[in-house]
Amino acid sequence: MSNLKVVEIGGWAVSNSPEDILRTYALGSCIALILLHPLTKTMGLVHIALPDPLCHAGKKRGEGYYATSAVPLLLNEVLTKAGLRSASGSGIVAKLVGGAAVIKIKNPFHIGERLLCEIQQALHRYQIPVVKQATGGTVPRTVSLYIESGDVSVTSPGTQESPL
Repeated sequence: MSNLKVVEIGGWAVSNSPEDILRTYALGSCIALILLHPLTKTMGLVHIALPDPLCHAGKKRGEGYYATSAVPLLLNEVLTKAGLRSASGSGIVAKLVGGAAVIKIKNPFHIGERLLCEIQQALHRYQIPVVKQATGGTVPRTVSLYIESGDVSVTSPGTQESPL
């Protein structure tokens, strides 16, 4: 029997329990960072909204809301759950989903692009390769992580679930 865990904006979840499915819905300009340690089938998901707190002056949000804090947060959670000490040479890989320009007006902020850049830079600093991504475009996406198989799938409005 599967156990669905829904990850909200700014939220995160980590699991290595075969019955778990981690899912986040309606990624527009937000990006889902997925970290996977294939050997232990430990997977983590965080739904990141903004590159850093400076984009959101005066508002208090959790650590998963901003790329600058969400990347190290998720990495530490995955390392702990997988029983690892360091990301370097660990075999952890990343997948990215989202970062679309869903607002149909002229948008000088390019939040999705800026968010993607911030996440990629952080992953590079931690020496974690991005092995797959479904980013950009103009449609929102939903992403699901199936812990038992280690599979990640993506769906958009009007499309069927497809592997990433």
